[in-house]
Amino acid sequence: MKIEPNTLSEPWRRERLEKWTDFQIFISEHLEGNRLFRGVSSVRHDLIPSIGRKKGEVGYSFDVEQEVFQQFKREALPFLKARPADDWEWLALAQHHGVPTRLLDWSESPYVSLFFAVWGNDTEDCGLYVVKRPASASRQESGPFEKGAIRFFYPGYVTPRLVSQRGVFTVHPEPELPYTADIEVQYVIPAALKQDFRRKLDACGIHHSAIYADMDGLARRLASSQGFRSTADMAVTSKALSNNEQTEVPRSKVNPLDIQKGQWGGASSLNGWTISAEVAEISESWFAIEIKIKNDAGKTACPVTFHLHDSFPDPMRRVIPDSKGEILLSLKAYGAFTVGALVECDGTKLELDLSALEGAPKIFRQQ
Repeated sequence: MKIEPNTLSEPWRRERLEKWTDFQIFISEHLEGNRLFRGVSSVRHDLIPSIGRKKGEVGYSFDVEQEVFQQFKREALPFLKARPADDWEWLALAQHHGVPTRLLDWSESPYVSLFFAVWGNDTEDCGLYVVKRPASASRQESGPFEKGAIRFFYPGYVTPRLVSQRGVFTVHPEPELPYTADIEVQYVIPAALKQDFRRKLDACGIHHSAIYADMDGLARRLASSQGFRSTADMAVTSKALSNNEQTEVPRSKVNPLDIQKGQWGGASSLNGWTISAEVAEISESWFAIEIKIKNDAGKTACPVTFHLHDSFPDPMRRVIPDSKGEILLSLKAYGAFTVGALVECDGTKLELDLSALEGAPKIFRQQ
């Protein structure tokens, strides 16, 4: 098995930060007012709107999206001081309050975006995306649910938080597809640096009370300033993990951050079938992975369903043998994870922990 040369290209550039001053140096080239930023709590996760994120085998449905949106419009009215002007403002309001939508949040401020990255959880490396600000980001005459290209738009500031967060949105006509087209760079902040980055952001005036600009934000800041995670932050982290759980095989989790670990019996060889992998470094934070299933018992090759880390847009991949009877799956990833495989013809379950591959790059096995 050999990694093909055409897989050794990174989808976008990643830069790994080793200290706070690295962030100051790197971000300085993006402070001309023509960039937008988005912070993510896990560098592994792609930019997919909440309504498009797959839950087990359940994928995106336009009908479900509309049902949720229309119910929000009906039932939110008693809580509003002013009615949103159109569906663009309704959608922004729904996104703001946590309703799954086809929007992604961006900010004009890299510091605001960094805040959301480092406060997402304590255990995973986080990231900051940088994209070019579009020439136009106004609402169109057509509604936000029309088909077409991905569009940026500035919402009417229907809540104070949108002002304090300097918010901008992208609206995604195909919410299940990752957004990759305009990414210039993604800065990676290791989990070990999050606490230090939080303290320094707080000293710069970027803290819960400023970002949320309400009583909840004040309470979160008071909790965080004493070295504690607020209950609201912990609830968000817990919800984020549960929303990404695989439901294909309802088993207890061994490791919530490596969702397939211990779920497939732990054996890489069984019943004549063997799962193996090769990893090659593309750049410091990108790796090409080629996973192979073979049999040593003369069995006829048959389709295999691979179960991957939940950060992949489609974590369940069914692979049909090629003309040579080989079963190969090629991927690009940030770091190691456990792969589960189900051989369809006889139900054999295989498991491979990529962090245990002796021939893989050390940094890949540690991430």
